[in-house]
This record gives sequence, C-alpha cells and structure tokens, in this order.
Amino acid sequence: MLVVVEVCDVNSASALDLESLEATYPGVSVIRNPCLSHCAQCAVAPFAYVNGELLTGTNQETLWSDLKAAVETELKNWESDM
Repeated sequence: MLVVVEVCDVNSASALDLESLEATYPGVSVIRNPCLSHCAQCAVAPFAYVNGELLTGTNQETLWSDLKAAVETELKNWESDM
C-alpha cells in the first residue's frame, strides 16, 4: 500500500465511490472510520485525508476530482523516488 485515503463515515465524502480508487490505482487503500474527530470540518464540507494530509472540497464533485489528483500525485512521487 502506497497511498492511504481516510474518510469519516458521517461526512458527505463517504457517499463517494471511494473503493473505485482501489480498483483504479493499485497501491491505494481506503479506510472508512466512524469518526476522524474533525466534527467542525465534517459539518461544513466534504473532506478526506490522503497519506495524512487533509483534503477538502466545496462539494463532493470537487473533492472527488481533488482526491484523484492527490492520489495520482502521491503515486508519481513514489515512482520518482525509486
């Protein structure tokens, strides 16, 4: 596993097809948690963590696009370090 995507089950980001990231990008693991202890953020906008970095979106579509870009960046960075 190279990239870890974490989401809160209560956040609107959990409605995204996050598991498709695992199918599309080998090395990605999605972890769904009951709570990530960011209730103020959770109530305002969709968010997720990518390798520990907070990623927020104004809506689900924006977050989805940003998530894919962040995953691709993380994978490219890993490949360039090899």
